[in-house]
Amino acid sequence: MSQNSPHRLGIDLARFIAAFGVVIAHVEASPRDWVGHLALALFAILTAFLAMQSAGRAGGRYAYLPRARRLVLPWISWSLFYWLVLALTADGADRFRPLSDPVSLLYGGYIHLWFLPFIGLAMGLVGPAVAFLTTPGRLISAAVLLVLLSVPLFWAHEVLHLPEPLPQWAFTLPCYGLGLLLSKAHDMGRLGVTLAAGLGLGAVAVWLGQGAPWTFTILAGLLAFELFWRLPVRGKWALHLGQMAFGIYLIHPFLMLVLYKLLGTDLPLMVAAVLNFLLSWVAVALLRRIPAFVRIT
Repeated sequence: MSQNSPHRLGIDLARFIAAFGVVIAHVEASPRDWVGHLALALFAILTAFLAMQSAGRAGGRYAYLPRARRLVLPWISWSLFYWLVLALTADGADRFRPLSDPVSLLYGGYIHLWFLPFIGLAMGLVGPAVAFLTTPGRLISAAVLLVLLSVPLFWAHEVLHLPEPLPQWAFTLPCYGLGLLLSKAHDMGRLGVTLAAGLGLGAVAVWLGQGAPWTFTILAGLLAFELFWRLPVRGKWALHLGQMAFGIYLIHPFLMLVLYKLLGTDLPLMVAAVLNFLLSWVAVALLRRIPAFVRIT
């Protein structure tokens, strides 16, 4: 990645669309979900890619701790919020989930928050990736290693019935690694290496997942990133959409509860997803007018 590479507004559009994909997946809540996996793969790839881009602009230096600390405040704030919501709405032991289910501390107040501590840990790979991925040969070696490491991860995802959020981590880590490689492949003009890695990850996933819908989403996420990266998007509207995505991701489960409380749970899937997404978008746009909320949305 060139240190002078301009901001690509297509990536902001990708964030926004991926957030909608997450909303659809959570409304559908299907064991055969693929939309949410595709959105997650895209989120992980672009997050890793942009972290490497940031390191490139800093001359190869990546300040891990300051970036990780930026995730702590939103994670704590939204965890406390969802723990309070759960205490007020749930029955029995679920009122005190951190005590009844200590594993839930890996994600916090609500399961979708797992992405924040995951990214906080995964960012630790950026510095080593910058230091190691300095030649095409090393890029190829890292791609082979990534595919090999995906075998136990995807096997665990499918076979071990791990407690949440470990299945999500097992799926997302190879996608994040693919994003790290993709940034350097752009630098070196070796996109074929990451395409081969994406094909390898997809083949491993299809093999271990026996062709389940989610297994096709890793390669699809890579191709979607490349599509959005190349889109000739212009205008501040796309930047606005990108700024909304994180907040929509954080707040939409709460507004889903509100929506179902007001309109019932029999809404058609896409009607519920679109209403939830639009309501979340409006809520985040209003909250971000308050300075205290900008840091946590």
